[in-house]
Amino acid sequence: MDINRALSLAAGAGHAELRRAYAAAVAQGAGDTSRTAAEERVHGPLRLLTLALGRMPDLAVCAYTLEMLGAVEQDAPLASVTGEIAAGVLRLGDLALEAHGREVGYRTGAWVEQALTGAGVKLGCRARPENDEMPVTPAHVRAAAAALSGAAAATAEDRMRVPEQLAEGLGHLLAMYALARAAGR
Repeated sequence: MDINRALSLAAGAGHAELRRAYAAAVAQGAGDTSRTAAEERVHGPLRLLTLALGRMPDLAVCAYTLEMLGAVEQDAPLASVTGEIAAGVLRLGDLALEAHGREVGYRTGAWVEQALTGAGVKLGCRARPENDEMPVTPAHVRAAAAALSGAAAATAEDRMRVPEQLAEGLGHLLAMYALARAAGR
């Protein structure tokens, strides 16, 4: 499917649909992380962020290929793989947020809401991250990677910047997941 058509489909998602997509991505992501839930939950936020960042090159390649192929042909299997990887990274980011919330002592619900709102704005505006000349899907992957890296860096010095950066990254990952799902239709 043409990526612009997929973007139009994904942009129609309301807050409730994005919430369901977020939950679906967290659940689906278990298949991508190659770890059991028990194994994932013993890691701290920095380790979970490191695992998430390790998947970003694969997601970037898939996103770029999906965008380029999507202009000329439908590629449902590639869209599916892209969605699975996005779900895995989103799951690890969500687990990092939960782990950090436990360590620092805050509830994560407001930060997840910020991610949902951010994804809705990103999809609804059909916007690329600011000053970005890249195609839409790789631009979201790059912005997510930057935010996850910012969260990882903040674990040592600015503990409340961690959830802020995670919410930003999770918003981009959810937008990427929604785009991949729409492209696979």
